[in-house]
Amino acid sequence: MADEEEEVALANIPNHDRPRERMRRLGVGSLTDDEVLALVLGSGQTGRSVLALARSVLRRTGGFAGLATMDFARLEQLPGVGPATAGRLVAIIEIWRRAGASSAWTRLTDHKAVADVVRPELLHRDSERFVVVVADRASRPLELVLLHDGGVDETSVQPADVLQAVLTRGGRSFAVAHNHPSGVLDASVADLMLTRRLDQSAATLGLRFLGHVLVAGDSWTALPTAGSGATASGGSARGRDRSSRAGSRGAA
Repeated sequence: MADEEEEVALANIPNHDRPRERMRRLGVGSLTDDEVLALVLGSGQTGRSVLALARSVLRRTGGFAGLATMDFARLEQLPGVGPATAGRLVAIIEIWRRAGASSAWTRLTDHKAVADVVRPELLHRDSERFVVVVADRASRPLELVLLHDGGVDETSVQPADVLQAVLTRGGRSFAVAHNHPSGVLDASVADLMLTRRLDQSAATLGLRFLGHVLVAGDSWTALPTAGSGATASGGSARGRDRSSRAGSRGAA
């Protein structure tokens, strides 16, 4: 490919200007995406430098956002990426997700707080996931539970399953969330029905239902509940709230 043909071999780049040395001097922010991935890959192939390999991987996966959706089996099938490298990439992606989740765990005071907790688990996934945020009486998260992976509808997720996940972990309040890998931020009839059923079931058991968040792409929306009204807030990239019939919306 043209980009790879024009690329200068890493061995021909002066030591002080190679990715690792430039990162040491100027910080990791000074590196291109190709260079960041090259540092993770470590080495290239016969006749192909590590920078060319990194560029090829990013092109085939759609950049870092696409790379983050890849599982081990698909990664190791990429040209130049074997089991060891695939495992390293999956582990790095998982570290990023867990770090994002743990740093967001504050009290669930509004829908944005719920979105901040669940987004690391739902972003850049190629399957539809349903998670439950189990919280205590003061709305402090106790555990994030992956309840279902692979399609969310009225048959795959039942209120009884959600409530059992909460009660068996000692929760007194909870929120739920799921993602749309398609990137379409529109709640289905099944999504709205499940939200209402969870709200009613929680009240029957004396639990506090903190909301249902839908994540699609870099945006999220909170589905309306009987007690939420239509003005629950959601942050946006510009710091302004946007509301819709589906509830509050926000963007990362």
